[in-house]
Amino acid sequence: MDQKQSLLIVDDDVSVLKSIEAGLLPQGYRCETATNAEAALEVVRETSFDIMITDIVLNGMDGFELTGKARKAQPDMLVIIMTGFIEDFSYDRAIEAGASDFIKKPFTLQELIIRIQLVNLQDKLLKMAVTDDLTGLCNRRGFFNLAEQQLKLARRETKGLVMLYADLDNLKTINDTFGHQSGDQALIDVATILKATFRDSDIVARIGGDEFTVLPIGTSGDNIEKITGRLQKNLENHNETKGQRYTLSISFGIACYDPANPCSIDELLAQGDKMMYQQKKLKKQA
Repeated sequence: MDQKQSLLIVDDDVSVLKSIEAGLLPQGYRCETATNAEAALEVVRETSFDIMITDIVLNGMDGFELTGKARKAQPDMLVIIMTGFIEDFSYDRAIEAGASDFIKKPFTLQELIIRIQLVNLQDKLLKMAVTDDLTGLCNRRGFFNLAEQQLKLARRETKGLVMLYADLDNLKTINDTFGHQSGDQALIDVATILKATFRDSDIVARIGGDEFTVLPIGTSGDNIEKITGRLQKNLENHNETKGQRYTLSISFGIACYDPANPCSIDELLAQGDKMMYQQKKLKKQA
């Protein structure tokens, strides 16, 4: 168990909050509490938590809606849902909202601790399965899992999405000239630049040897120009750093999802790939 884990506990029954907090504090957890969803959201937007434990039945907004909104504010936060009405409980709805697990009331302290340990373990294993070992970004599997969720949301809300498809130029030349260790470092540097350019909530992934994607990056042309301009500036700043043995260059294409003409993730990738190769071709002609 991580002795530094922080938990947010949400329940409109103050006695439940006090009981859970009193049991978890001696175990090394740091706990904050809230008696309704609105108060919980305010706390989540100001403070980072590893896990939120929330009841379904709350005054006003229910635990499912709270989970969805809280996960948008903190995508990496795990959620355990408490329920005293297991017969009416919808596991599918809990998962769709973003919960990792649920626990039936009443429960013992030991049962809750086991649930916490279980969601931590599941999260660790999932991250290992969807993380690129070299760069720490999402791998291809992780990208498709997260991108499909974003696409479903875009379809449901009839919103547009914009995807960046990027390729590290001249990776083979770097490998052949300076060695594969330098090639690996170039890929790591590109990942660092992408993470510095985009928001924590954006999906940044390495989906192939020298291929990267980012989703979403905005929907308007103005936003796209600002973001790609910032990416180019960060790339230039990196290349101006002393001691660089080679110049990093990235070619990229922009793919757009139009809810009026829906398409798949594969089709978005193909669109972005095509645009990227057009830019790469222009570079060679310059």
